[in-house]
Amino acid sequence: MKRKTRIIQISGLRGLLTVIFIISCLAAGFIAFPAIVAMHIWNFAASYVAIPVINVYQGVLLWAIVAISVFILNDRKKFLVAFKAPDRLSESEMKSLLERMKIQSQAQAINSMILKSRDIKPIEKTDKTDEKSEKEKENV
Repeated sequence: MKRKTRIIQISGLRGLLTVIFIISCLAAGFIAFPAIVAMHIWNFAASYVAIPVINVYQGVLLWAIVAISVFILNDRKKFLVAFKAPDRLSESEMKSLLERMKIQSQAQAINSMILKSRDIKPIEKTDKTDEKSEKEKENV
């Protein structure tokens, strides 16, 4: 358990109203206002270019697309999407990789020869009814 755990206690009608107020302010500040701004920018550009105008709901979607795209492309700690060429192997790494591949192919060939050289007979299944009838014949 964490030592400095913080517990938020909501008690009474005043606490519920405070939580509702905080959530609505966060939604207005981080969702509604940027969505309305995105809608107005889009509609302003639509007046000059032959594209359709959008409403507030489509502005929310536009803002979500922009926000998620910026988050994905600017996260420096973890690359969710990376645009780069793969690194090439050095000569020593390439030689060691080829050596391991050669050893593995030789081991597979040896294993297949060992399995072929053994005289392994498949186990035949017998019916239980045949076994019972044989036991009965022995008892008689």
